[in-house]
Amino acid sequence: MIGQKYLKKYVNTLLDENNFPRFSLFVGPKGSGKKRFLREYFEGIYPEDNKVDSIRKIIDMAYRVSNKTFIIPDADDMSNAAKNALLKVVEECPNDNYFIMTLEDEVNTLGTIRSRAQIFYMDMYFPKDLRDYADAIGIKDEEELKIIADVCTTPGDINILCKQGVKDFYDYTKLVLDNVADVSLANALKIPDKLALKDGDEGYDLRLFLRMFMSLCITNQANARWVEYTSRCLTKMRIKAINKQMLLDTWILSLRGLITI
Repeated sequence: MIGQKYLKKYVNTLLDENNFPRFSLFVGPKGSGKKRFLREYFEGIYPEDNKVDSIRKIIDMAYRVSNKTFIIPDADDMSNAAKNALLKVVEECPNDNYFIMTLEDEVNTLGTIRSRAQIFYMDMYFPKDLRDYADAIGIKDEEELKIIADVCTTPGDINILCKQGVKDFYDYTKLVLDNVADVSLANALKIPDKLALKDGDEGYDLRLFLRMFMSLCITNQANARWVEYTSRCLTKMRIKAINKQMLLDTWILSLRGLITI
């Protein structure tokens, strides 16, 4: 695993001192390596999924076993019922057990959980880290490497961009930049048709599309408000439950000067 030098040092210190928290959150953007990091340190018990029944099962198990680590990945997607079920173990984990959740953004869990847990933030990746990772997976094309440097902030971003085709992704985003204000409104509102609005959907990754669009705006000295609107759109996407179709439609209308996002 590349990077995470400071987080590794901190976690190692806590483990060496037998002071690792009983309830913790590992927070970092998609692709930052949260689950991979935990696999290097902990042999965990995982729920079948993040639905309330599965969460209740591992909580019940925690009252029957001891000295185990329960890991709940991708906890941004948990329902409120599942989050509320966790409150039973937030105050004090039973039988010397540990509970760990991974989140893309801490806003996607309950304030009570945040206030009771110790939060570990994934280290930011430096440009050299990402360049080394790109080299390690065999990316040699300088044009592709420049696009990756402009858009990607995690190794996972690089994997997604390469899987979807770096230059194809770039060309589509440039096409949108050049035409979004000029085509008919009906055609402009078809832009999301080629984007993945939900995990598992076909289409270009939405976060990377917006980042690439913002980067192209700056490079091509496009309307400064377009950068502002796109940045706001990315900020709103931190909330997992937000309606992304509505958000994208609002973004498109903002670019065309019809409303303000």
